[in-house]
Order: sequence, then structure tokens, then C-alpha cells
Amino acid sequence: MVRNIHQHFAQEDQDFIDRSLEIFQRVQDYYHFETTSFLNPHQVAIMRNIGKQYDLQVFVSSDFFPSELAKVLIAPPYYEFNPEDFEISLLEIVYASKFYKINHSQIMGTLLNQLGIERKTFGDILVIEDRAQIFVDKKLAQYFIDNVLKISKSPVKLQEVELEKQLIEQKVTVTKDILVSSLRLDKLVASIFKLSRSQAVQLISAKHVKLNYAVSDKPDQQIELDDLISVRRFGRAKVLSENGFSKNGKHKLTVELLSSK
Repeated sequence: MVRNIHQHFAQEDQDFIDRSLEIFQRVQDYYHFETTSFLNPHQVAIMRNIGKQYDLQVFVSSDFFPSELAKVLIAPPYYEFNPEDFEISLLEIVYASKFYKINHSQIMGTLLNQLGIERKTFGDILVIEDRAQIFVDKKLAQYFIDNVLKISKSPVKLQEVELEKQLIEQKVTVTKDILVSSLRLDKLVASIFKLSRSQAVQLISAKHVKLNYAVSDKPDQQIELDDLISVRRFGRAKVLSENGFSKNGKHKLTVELLSSK
């Protein structure tokens, strides 16, 4: 019997949890694997947690192809893993890099605004120097190839390449220690990004702040370890550890500063 997993997650996660439980139940009932769309790490963590309560196998694409967004494959015990079942294609964006430069936001804007597709149909956008790639749902790969012909001012051509040819970003980890009087969202936003508390509250109220990939408009929302805070135009940070209290009774935290996506 599956325990009530809802109590371990925020109210904002409840709909996703319900949809995830339906997938696990279908796999258990019909004994056939299912693969999700692209999920963010917070959603992946929920799926892993749910998987512990079922006699089923759970595979995550980012364990095999390094990425932030990933697909999750849920399968019966008899299933023999095949990475092709993730149904992921890697598309290289070919363009005249001597004359044009394209960046992450330009690629994202083209995919969402010109194609009119949902964000969950493609994964990470990789841009390193003069090369760019996109993880996409394999069923839609040809649609991407046929319809993405220009990004910003640059004519482009998309072509499928082997997943083993994925561009690997060399990430430099930057951490910082901060002091906060409480674990409220507004207090952390202010401290991490060197803002006043009123500025932090304004950003949150304007829905420019996301907590674990979901917009949060609650300044008093409590933050926990591994939570990811994203602030439009300022960046992203993850809470790594709580290191006790200062002499003044403030929380001592270590946070990791991450690149914007």
C-alpha cells in the first residue's frame, strides 16, 4: 500500500504528485514501461521518492546523459534497461558562427514563441562557444528540424547527432556563506543577491521569483535544504547546508550560486 506521500511536499506539488501516482499505477497494473516528458530536478526527486514505494524500476535520463532537465522511465521488475526507451534526441544547431552569435535565451524564445510548443517537450539547451545543441522529445525531433530555420537573425539548420556527442559544460561551482534571521524566502533572496528586504518582497510580489522551478509569491514561505531559488535578472542559488547559528542567533547557511537558465 502506498503511503500518503502528499504530506512530504508543498501544496504546489500536489497536482504533479497525483499525475505521477497515476503513471506508477498504470505501469503496475498493465506491466508495461512508461516514459515522462522532460522534468525539472525537483519533479525528478518526487518521482524517485514515489518509486521507493512501488515494486518498480525507476531510471532517470540525467544519470546517463548529464543534464538539468530529465526524463524518467518507470518500468516493471522484468524490464531490461535500454537508453533508447527514454525517447530523447540530441539536435545540433548548425549556423554561420563567423557571422552570427546565438545565445540560450534566443534559442528558448524561438522554440517557445515561434513553434508554440510546450516547455516539457524539450530539455536542456547547451551553448558552448560557437556551438549549440538541444535535447528534444524524439517523437517531435523531425518537427523541430523542419520548423526551426532561423534563430534571431541567424539562419540555422538542425540535425540529429548521437547522444554521445553531447556538449559538456565545464561548470565552476561558487559557494557563499550567508547569515539570515529566519528561513523565509524574502530573507534569503535579500541576503543571497545583496538586496534590501523591501526589494526582495517586491520581486516576490511581482512573481519574478521561483522556488524549485515554480513561481512563489509568498515572502514568508519557508526554505529547506536543497531548495532552488531563482530570481529573474539576478540568478539562481541552491541551499546546500545549514551550519548552526551565529552568536546573534542567526541561521548560518551555505548556498551554491548557479548559472541562469
